[in-house]
Formats: sequence, structure tokens, C-alpha cells
Amino acid sequence: MSAPPHPCPDPAVSAPFGAWASVAAVLALAFLLVGGALLVVRLVTRVLDRIRPPAERLTTYECGEDPEGSPWFRFNNRFTTVALVFLVFDVELALLWPILPRCLDWLARGDGWRVFAEVGVFAGTLALGLFWVAHQGGFVWDRSVGRAAGGNHGQR
Repeated sequence: MSAPPHPCPDPAVSAPFGAWASVAAVLALAFLLVGGALLVVRLVTRVLDRIRPPAERLTTYECGEDPEGSPWFRFNNRFTTVALVFLVFDVELALLWPILPRCLDWLARGDGWRVFAEVGVFAGTLALGLFWVAHQGGFVWDRSVGRAAGGNHGQR
């Protein structure tokens, strides 16, 4: 007796692109759905909305105070430096958490020196970067950005 034919055909024969065709169909459906929703929101908020914002609402807002001076000024880049240094040390803390269980195992085995060395090298490398930023004057707030018009701009 021969075996009856299998009720499910081979997917490679029945669909030349296999599972990728279903992935493409889901992707196209997602783009159509999200794009259609964005188009409807744009149509409702921009075309059908007849309420015009008052001129006061379109003025520059500066912490509830009337703005002084031009809004087009040079932004002090030291804020960016401080933010990046904070980010580095914030990431350092986030990267120290995953090694905590391993360090606790080492401490239980009596390898406390290994924990101290590994965390010390990691924190020391970042501290070296902190000292370099401080030495370059990254935390000096009252330093002038540029000197006279032909001088050394941004250099100490």
C-alpha cells in the first residue's frame, strides 16, 4: 500500500517567496494603516480646522516673561559638554548593574580583589576622561567663547 498524499502542500512549491511574502504584506499593510491615519489627522487638523491661533499664542515664550533681546544668539556649548559628561557617568552606572550578580559570586568565593580591580579599571577609565574634560576647561562657566576678531576663537 502506498501512503496517501500529504494534505499540506510544500510551502516552497506553493509560494515562490515563502514566508517573505507574508512579511512584505504585513509591512505594506502597516505602512498603509499608519500612513492613512497620519493623512486623516493632517486633513482634520489643517484643512477642516477653522480656528486660527491668536497672535499672542504665536509669540516667543520665555518662562512666562516677556522675551529680552533677539532669539538668534549663540548657544553656549558648555551645556552640551556637561550633559555629555553626565550621560557618560549615567551610562557607567547602568553598565555596572549587570555585573553585580557576577561580582557577588566572586565575593562569595573570596575573590574580592578581582571585583575591586574590574570595577576600578572601568570607573578609573571614565574618571580619566572626567579629569581630561576638567583640564581642558570644560567646566569653566565664565570662560569667553572667543577673543577679539582675529584672535584664537575658542582656545585657551
